[in-house]
Amino acid sequence: MFNSYALDADLEEIPLTFGSSTYTYTSPWTPPPPATIRIDPSKTIDPLLTPCSNFTVNVTISDASEVYSFEFKLSFDKSILNVVQVQLGDFFPSSTIPIIIIDNTVGYMSISATLSSPPAVSGNGTLAKIMFHVEDFGPSSLTLYDVEIKDEMQRTLPCNVFDGYFNNVLLAKLYVDPAEIIDPTLVPPKTFEVNVTLDDVENLYGYEFNMSFNKDVLTCLYIIVHDVLGETNYEPEIQVSNINGFVWLKVTFYSPATPITTYAPVVLATIRFRVKSIGSSVLDLHDTMLADPAHDPVPHEVTDGFVMTVIRDVAIIAVTPSLPWAYAGWPVNITVVAKNLGNISETFDILTYYNNTVIDTIPVIDLPPNAEITVKFVWNTTGLTSGTYIISGSATIVPYEFNTTNNFYTNGEVAILTVKRNIAIVDVYTPSNWAYQGWIINITVIVKNLGELNETFDVSTYYNDNLIGVLHVENLTPDEEITLTFNWNTTSTTPCNNYTIISEATPVPYEYNLADNFYIDGTVKIRIIGDLNDDGKIDIKDLAMGSVAFGSYPGHPRWNPAADINRDKKVDIKDIATISANYGNAC
Repeated sequence: MFNSYALDADLEEIPLTFGSSTYTYTSPWTPPPPATIRIDPSKTIDPLLTPCSNFTVNVTISDASEVYSFEFKLSFDKSILNVVQVQLGDFFPSSTIPIIIIDNTVGYMSISATLSSPPAVSGNGTLAKIMFHVEDFGPSSLTLYDVEIKDEMQRTLPCNVFDGYFNNVLLAKLYVDPAEIIDPTLVPPKTFEVNVTLDDVENLYGYEFNMSFNKDVLTCLYIIVHDVLGETNYEPEIQVSNINGFVWLKVTFYSPATPITTYAPVVLATIRFRVKSIGSSVLDLHDTMLADPAHDPVPHEVTDGFVMTVIRDVAIIAVTPSLPWAYAGWPVNITVVAKNLGNISETFDILTYYNNTVIDTIPVIDLPPNAEITVKFVWNTTGLTSGTYIISGSATIVPYEFNTTNNFYTNGEVAILTVKRNIAIVDVYTPSNWAYQGWIINITVIVKNLGELNETFDVSTYYNDNLIGVLHVENLTPDEEITLTFNWNTTSTTPCNNYTIISEATPVPYEYNLADNFYIDGTVKIRIIGDLNDDGKIDIKDLAMGSVAFGSYPGHPRWNPAADINRDKKVDIKDIATISANYGNAC
C-alpha cells in the first residue's frame, strides 16, 4: 500500500483504514456450436397404423453443450392424432421433474425441464418420448416450435430443429427435386440438374411422366435413367423436344424384375438443362403414371419444380401514420414506402389496413430494380368506434416471388377517440393597460372545459417570456368555467416598456383543439413611479397634475388614478411627496 494520508480543514491528519480487493476479468461469453434437436424417426409412414393403434416418437438432441434446461412444443393434426403419454427421456437424470401439457383439443403438447443441481449435461440423448393414439386415416406434420435450451446461467444456447411427419395412408409421391431453384448467377450458358424423385410407393412395376418447361428460357441437354434400388430389368423410352419444351420418359419393368417398394426417396431420373436466357420456368410434371405388376395404376401425388434465373421480390419497408391518435372523423395520412429488392421491374398493388380492413389500394407500375416509391394514403376515420387500431401495409405478391415475408409491414397503433377532450382559455384581462413599476397587478384568467370529460390541468401566465405563476385546476366539469387570479409583481420590470400578457393551459391527453389553450391579452405599459402623464420623465407637469387631483378619491370630479401613487384610494400629501421625491427621473 502506498503512503497515504488525509487532512481536515485545520490540516490535522485524519486516521485512515485501508482495505484490499481483487479484480477479476471475465471474457465475453461465446456460444457453443449449435445442437441438433429432431423428431426420431423423422417419418412414420405405416398403413398398419390404423385408427385406435398407438406409436411412439422420440425428440432427440445431439452435439449438446452444457444444457441445464430445455423446453419445446409439438403440434399435430388433432383430427388424425392425439397424444396419450409424454415421458422424460434419458438426456436428463430420471430425478428431473418435467412440466408437461397435453392439449388434444388444440393439437399440441409441451414439455419443459430444469436440472435441480449442476452439472449441466452435454452430448447426445433423448429429451422426451411421446406416444400418439391414431384417430383417423391421413397425414399429419409433427412440428417442433418454441424450442429453447439454456445453460446454467440461463443463457440461450443455439440449436437447429428438424420436424417430423406421420402418414397411415400410403400415397406415392412423384416430385421434382429440388422443388425450387432461384439463382441470379444462372446466366447463359450455365447448366444445372434436377431429379425426378419417387417416395412412399409399394409394388411399383413401371412409370411414366412428361415434364414441360419454358423453351425460351431452358434447353434440355440430356436425361439419365437410374436403376431404382439396383433393379436393371427395365426398358426405357425417352423423347426430348426443345422446340416444344418437354421431356418424356416411360420405363417398363420386365421379368425377372422385382416390384419396387420404398418408403424413402429414390431418384428415377436426372435431367440436365442449360440456361438459354434470363427468366423463369415451371418444371411441370404431367401425364404421370405409376403401375403395379398387373398394369393397374398406383395412386400418387405430383409436385412440380420451378427455376428462376432472376430474383423477384417486392417489400414494404415503412408504414408511417401522420398521427398517433385522432378523433373519429379526422383524416389520418398514412405514408407507405415500398422497394423492389429484385432485379427486374415489377408492377404490383400497395394496400393499407386498419386492423384487417382495407383503407385503400394504390397500384405501382414498373418499379425498377432497387428503387423505392413513397405512396400517400388518406384514412377516413368517420364512423369508427373508440379504440386502438393496428396500421399496416402490404404489397401484392408478384409471380414466383423470392421472399413473401417482407410484403407485409405493421407500423403500430393509432388510437381513435369519440369522446372529445378540450379545454380553452376564453379571456385574460388586467385592471388597466398601465402600471407603475413595483405595483402588484391582478391578472384575471377565465378557463372553460369545452370537452366531454372532467379535466385536471395547469394554467401558466407570463409577461413576455417571464413566468408570473402557475395555478392548478382540478376536475373541471364539462362546459364549466373557472376564474383564476394571478398576482404580477412588477418590481423587476423596466419602466417605459410594454409587456405582453400571455396565459397558457397545459394540454390534456388527446386534446381536440390545442389552439385555444393559448391566449394573448395585449400589453401593459410600465411607468416610472410618479410619471402621471406617461411622457417618460417626472417634471413640473406631473406635480401640477398631482396638485389638481389632490384631495380627490374614486368618483370625485378631479379623481386621477395615476396620482394615487400608493393605491390607497385617495390623493394626499403622501402621493405628492412620492412624485416630488422622484422629480427629475426619466427613462
